[in-house]
Amino acid sequence: MSMLKRTLILLGQTASSVSARRYAFQLAQRTGTELAGLAGVDPSAIEAPILGGIGISAYQAKLEDELKRQAEEAQQRLREIFERECRDRGLPFAWLAFEGDPIDAFQLASETRDLVIAGHDTGYAGDLNEPLSEVLAKLLLRTPRPMIVCPDELPEGEDVLIAYDGSIAAMRALQMFVLLGLGAERRIVVAAVDRSEETAERNCAAAASYLRSHDYQSESHPLSSDVEPSEAIRIAVADRKVGTLVMGAYGRRGFREALFGSTTDELVANPPCSLFLYH
Repeated sequence: MSMLKRTLILLGQTASSVSARRYAFQLAQRTGTELAGLAGVDPSAIEAPILGGIGISAYQAKLEDELKRQAEEAQQRLREIFERECRDRGLPFAWLAFEGDPIDAFQLASETRDLVIAGHDTGYAGDLNEPLSEVLAKLLLRTPRPMIVCPDELPEGEDVLIAYDGSIAAMRALQMFVLLGLGAERRIVVAAVDRSEETAERNCAAAASYLRSHDYQSESHPLSSDVEPSEAIRIAVADRKVGTLVMGAYGRRGFREALFGSTTDELVANPPCSLFLYH
């Protein structure tokens, strides 16, 4: 039984944003989760560059007004598209809008939701596309909710791949994924990448044991290799019909690294499939 009751979708105009809506609709039809779309305008992202000279300030103000108008029109288009898509699928339509800091809006909206879904490059400055990983890092820092990040195009497969390295972040991500019931009726593969074959096998066994305790069966794929973990995970995704990759968000260096780690950051920037992330 799914414990997923309410899901938030970060709406955008990019290809990955379209994938995020498609993923959310499939999830709603499979689990019964309620969907709400969130879109808005971040004024700080559409400020025109400060220029000097007589008459420049008036031109700058006019340019900013035009950029804001374009952003508001884009927001309205998203509302109409999302409403039509909900209606076509017989799903209730719920809409949230903001103008201001996206992170504040995300935190407020996610407070009453179980899960957040977004495209990897969803932006909030009119037609501007922007990498989401920096926004994601801030959002994961400010909200305890897990997030699914979608690629430009969803793969055909529905299998679940759990990238498990035995870290606290991986343990939390696995637990949250299981408790929300997102692995129900899905083939699950546990992948562990480590230079030590013994460690890789141990990590696979631990994850499989946890899954069995919640009545999930899984296949193990320990991999002893010096290949970068992100590349090894991409290969594992490509070799199977993986629709969702589950992994923790963690790291040690820099702001984004402080939440993602180099492996997660690399996969968020160019997801091979939908990513389930939890900090």
